[in-house]
Amino acid sequence: MIWLLALLVLGLVGGWLAARLTQTDLATARTRMDGQLIKLSDGKTHFAWHGPEDGRVMVCIHGLSTPSYVWNALLPHLTAQGYRVLTYDLYGRGLSDRVPGPQTREFFMRQLRDLLASQEIDWPVTLCGYSMGGTIATARVVEAPDQVSQLILVAAAGLRTELGWFADLTARLPLFGDWLHGVAGPVLMNWELARTSRTGDLAAQMATRMQEDVRVEGTMAAILSATRNVLSEDMAEDHRLVAQSGVPVLAIWGSDDEVIPIWSLGELSRLNPAARQVRIDGADHRLVYTHAARIAEAVEESL
Repeated sequence: MIWLLALLVLGLVGGWLAARLTQTDLATARTRMDGQLIKLSDGKTHFAWHGPEDGRVMVCIHGLSTPSYVWNALLPHLTAQGYRVLTYDLYGRGLSDRVPGPQTREFFMRQLRDLLASQEIDWPVTLCGYSMGGTIATARVVEAPDQVSQLILVAAAGLRTELGWFADLTARLPLFGDWLHGVAGPVLMNWELARTSRTGDLAAQMATRMQEDVRVEGTMAAILSATRNVLSEDMAEDHRLVAQSGVPVLAIWGSDDEVIPIWSLGELSRLNPAARQVRIDGADHRLVYTHAARIAEAVEESL
């Protein structure tokens, strides 16, 4: 038993040392940047515009750990439908600044408000939120329903999120949880990414990019902070308020999603009976890039 424990400790320490030795600073990561950086009230945000300049605007908000390139497979479909799409990296991810402090709802809402103001967007737009981005998009509708023409949710968090035992453990434990997340988190995430990368070329490409992002200093701390804060919120009341606002909602779910269980579809139906909902059979939590064409079809049908 002692030997097994010693081997486990050695494995974790070895993985932590490997992660530290291969850690990248943000300035180096930005040397390969597409898009632009803009200084907002809490730090620099990486963003990009896609599609026709006169198209109707859609703002896409990514999830907990996958930066804005998670939309790349969907973008050609959306721009072909005439959308002018704005993508950006949430603070602590991709090429946006690693901003210290709790990653709360207001923290992310302020970034979104600042970005929209910087781009002089003062008319109703379509908001599309994936996973954790769905909670941010939903919160924006509650805050300013007159500024949202449609809400699109793709495997949206906020009703039930299953991040796994490790995320639950580290989120609950102050100090020790921070240490454990910093030591073992990159190792476990890389193991999971390596496992899922074997399911196809696109999955392998995404896994490689995400493994690179995990190495950027401050990324793991941002993921833990968001898990403890914005992702811990129950969005049920927000969805009731969205229903009362009359903003049209399209919600898309994967039947095999283990992170956002498919029964969230039924829960949203109870909270917002008017929401149009689509179930994609065979799709897991990666559906935004593994089933991009089907998502685009659902978006087009909702117009």
